[in-house]
Amino acid sequence: MRWCGAWWCVCLALVAAAGVGARSIASRHDERPKDCEWERYAPADASGGGAGAADDEDASALLLGCRVRTIAGTTGLLGNLSAALVDRITALRLVCSDVLFFESSLDAPAGGGGGGGFLAPLRRLRDLRVEHCKIRHVPAGVLAASRALRHLTLRTHNTDWSAMTMEFHPDSFRGLAELRSLSLADNNIWTLPNGLFCPLASLAALNLTRNRLQDVSEMGFSDWGNGPTAPGKSCNAGLEVLDLSDNDIMTVSDNALSSLRALQKLFLQDNALTQLADRAFVGLQGLQVLNASSNQLVALPPELFQSTRDIKEVYLQNNSISVLAPGLLEGLDQLQVLDLSDNELTSSWVNRDTFSGMIRLVVLNLAHNDIAKIDAHVFHDLYSLQILNLDHNSIDVIAEGAFSTLSNLHALTLSHNQLTLIQPYHFTGLYVLNQLFLSNNRIKDLHPHTFENCTNLQDLGLSANELTEVPKAVGRLRFLKSLDLGENRITKLSPAAFEGLDQLYGLRLIDNAIMNVSRDDFSPLQSLQILNLARNRLRHVEAGAFSATPTLHALRLDGNRLADLGGLLADLPALIWLNVSDNGVQRFDYAMLPRSLEWLDMHKNLVSELADKYGARASLQIKMLDASFNKLSEVDDNALPDSVEMLFLNDNLIHTVKPNTFFKKTNLTRVVLYANRIEKLDLSALTLQPVPDDKELPQFYVGGNPFYCDCHLEWLPRVNQMSYHGVRQYPRVLDLDSVQCRLAHARAGATRPLLDLRPAHFLCPYDSHCFALCHCCDFDACDCEMTCPDNCTCFHDHTWAANVVDCSNGGHTSVPAKIPMDATEIYLDGNQLGELGSHVFIGKKKLEVLYLNGSNIAAIHNRTFNGVKSLRVLHLENNRLQELRGFEFDQLANLNELYLDHNAISSVGNQTFSVMSKLEVLRLDENRLSEVAPWELAAAVGGGARVSLEG
Repeated sequence: MRWCGAWWCVCLALVAAAGVGARSIASRHDERPKDCEWERYAPADASGGGAGAADDEDASALLLGCRVRTIAGTTGLLGNLSAALVDRITALRLVCSDVLFFESSLDAPAGGGGGGGFLAPLRRLRDLRVEHCKIRHVPAGVLAASRALRHLTLRTHNTDWSAMTMEFHPDSFRGLAELRSLSLADNNIWTLPNGLFCPLASLAALNLTRNRLQDVSEMGFSDWGNGPTAPGKSCNAGLEVLDLSDNDIMTVSDNALSSLRALQKLFLQDNALTQLADRAFVGLQGLQVLNASSNQLVALPPELFQSTRDIKEVYLQNNSISVLAPGLLEGLDQLQVLDLSDNELTSSWVNRDTFSGMIRLVVLNLAHNDIAKIDAHVFHDLYSLQILNLDHNSIDVIAEGAFSTLSNLHALTLSHNQLTLIQPYHFTGLYVLNQLFLSNNRIKDLHPHTFENCTNLQDLGLSANELTEVPKAVGRLRFLKSLDLGENRITKLSPAAFEGLDQLYGLRLIDNAIMNVSRDDFSPLQSLQILNLARNRLRHVEAGAFSATPTLHALRLDGNRLADLGGLLADLPALIWLNVSDNGVQRFDYAMLPRSLEWLDMHKNLVSELADKYGARASLQIKMLDASFNKLSEVDDNALPDSVEMLFLNDNLIHTVKPNTFFKKTNLTRVVLYANRIEKLDLSALTLQPVPDDKELPQFYVGGNPFYCDCHLEWLPRVNQMSYHGVRQYPRVLDLDSVQCRLAHARAGATRPLLDLRPAHFLCPYDSHCFALCHCCDFDACDCEMTCPDNCTCFHDHTWAANVVDCSNGGHTSVPAKIPMDATEIYLDGNQLGELGSHVFIGKKKLEVLYLNGSNIAAIHNRTFNGVKSLRVLHLENNRLQELRGFEFDQLANLNELYLDHNAISSVGNQTFSVMSKLEVLRLDENRLSEVAPWELAAAVGGGARVSLEG
């Protein structure tokens, strides 16, 4: 019972502590300043000491991250917090606005002491990070109040503003004796005052990358002074990491870093270095890593590494080094990584003495140089070497036993050289080699015993050579996993060529000249999972040719000349990935495919139907199907597996997509139907099962089709809104902006961009129509019956709100009597109408646009336009009108546009335009008017109308 009681007390204590913690978090959120976030702070330099007070202190530590316009805003943020909460802040992250240019200033402490500054309230601050604040100057002692500071980052990104540089006072960092890491990257710093970093007695890491520094000797890292008898001031002796990369440094002079006796890592890459002095690294006895890559070095002095005998990694790639001075690397018996790639080294400087004594070297990279031959003793002492890269050289000679001492070599790369013949002695002694790459040479043959000393090979690359058959030498490689023979001249295969390769996992034979595959060619490859036979000349693959490789997962047969897939894929129960594109396949049925298949690419063939005669489609698991660039003419539900997620049917001959084609395809994410011959597309063709709210709608692409945009296609421009205002049952069509439409009524333009069209443009032709509520149609004597007049064509939109009657050029001598009363646009241009009698448009109360131009009209009666009060646009140009008396348009108060140009009008009555208060365009040019004042016309029709009187 006593034990249970104690346990119960502990539980109560834990619950109480949790409650206090919860209240503490809640209170922090209550006091969170605007644009700030609280986080728990994990110290980056936590020591491995004991528990106790230090642990209790860290447990209460907080990080405050704020977005501010300038640093000046920090004082106000901290002033709104309680003193207790401020005292718990051990890390502060300030991010200034990087959108607009606001200059920030760091105010010096009052009186130059150490008790002022904007961080004065943060007594426990250990970590300060300032990002994007445009600071020009760091005053003396500006951070002196933060004596506990361990990590400081000032990253202004001044490089975004070339005129904005950062400058320092020699005492900028006074008072920061506990600082361990300092990052001044991305500040556009050009110079540093002498002794700037001397107050930082505990500094271990200094980052000055991406600035404009030019001279290392001016950074205060040298204690050489006037020599051993009169040394200079020694600062930062404890610095371990110095990053000077991506600056403008051109040289490192003698003794420039001599005070940095604890330095372990020096980064000088991406500068403009042309010279490293003989004694550049004097004093750096502890240097472990040197990176001087991507510079302009041509040569290195022989004494460069005399003071850094324990160095482990040297990176000198991407320079212009053509000379390795004798003795340069002598004595570097601790070196493990040496990268000299992308230089201009020749065989003259890579010889028996170059790497002498480097007994611990593990990685050597000599790629992208001008080495022409490998002598027998070049790598004599490198018995620890595991990775050797010699690709992209000019090697055509490898001496006998050149690699014989490399007993630990695991990977050897000789690609992109000039090798023509491989002999057994080339790889003598490489007993543990498991990767060998010889691609892109000019190898015509391999000696049958080439690999007898490296039988543990697992990866062999022989692509892009001049082999005419599978080399017999590969048969000895019992542990081979991958074999690359692509881009050669191999013409035939045989079972004997792969005998012994029963562990081969991947075989690449792309870009050869193979014409046939027989049933037993791959029979020895019991473990094969990836086979690439793309871009050969295959015309025939014997049925069951892959049956002996039941573990095959991926098969590429694209770019061949196959006409039929029948029997090709039998007995492949593990096949997941198949590419048969760019062949001549004409017949396809889902029964040809294994049920395990998930990825099928069959584009660029001659398939006219995705057939499923045996009902195999339902059991398939295909997720990606690419049948583009074929000869498919229609698509329906039975043509597609229900499991499909990504479907590519572009560039076919598809003219029909049947209703509910995609209804059962619940996993769809993308469907590409562009560049087909689809003219008509019913909304039901794209209907889906309701898509859950937490799932993205499928993406469709339908551009590049010759859509006939009649009244049945009016839904297409608004299809993307349908699922947002109702059931999510339609896809997102992402290329509506590229869809072009042929219109039923050609007067609106033969082809128009879909998104430029209004609902009234989507029209269907009709001969007659009777509304459901119209009861007098049987007697042919009522307004609600619409019959298209002789020699006219009539169109309507899907709601019958638009009703277009086109009688242009119909040979009419009078206005047809049976124009539907609901007509909204009437075209009567190009006829011979003579005089327009009274009431000829009576009852056309919905008429908005009327074309009467070019119809030989000589006169207009006073009631011609009676009853068409909705008319907005009237075309009467190119007729024979001689005068306007004033009564012709007195019914057209809503007219916006009136075209009377190119007539013979000589006089205009004063009241002609008086009722047209909404007129915006009036054309009277090319008439015979002589006494009409433009300002009078403008006044008559209202001040906003454009009046044209030219000619």
